[in-house]
Amino acid sequence: MATYVLIHGAAAEDPLSFYLHDTPAALATELLAGHQRAQAAAPFGRPWPLPAWPEVPTRALLSAGDRFFPVEFMRRVTAERLGFQPDEMPGDHMPMLGHPKELAERLEAYRTAL
Repeated sequence: MATYVLIHGAAAEDPLSFYLHDTPAALATELLAGHQRAQAAAPFGRPWPLPAWPEVPTRALLSAGDRFFPVEFMRRVTAERLGFQPDEMPGDHMPMLGHPKELAERLEAYRTAL
């Protein structure tokens, strides 16, 4: 198997350093022991079906330490595609595991601001 070294020096084959570096070790180990599901292929195989983003309140929240979708890349993509700058919070690729309270507070703040 090939090793893919990324910007932050984490190898893609090492999920602990690539996806879960900011998740508590015991929780990350439990997740990797079989408490996860495969990603659905549909988002990667079908183009967006609408001609434009719908007129709905939209926010973007990035995990500042995400190595799979680096924050610099996601800032640019969000600005180009949605026309605004995203919010950021600490975390790796799975902030719901490493920062659940902060993530819930951010999402609740978005909901109540509508």
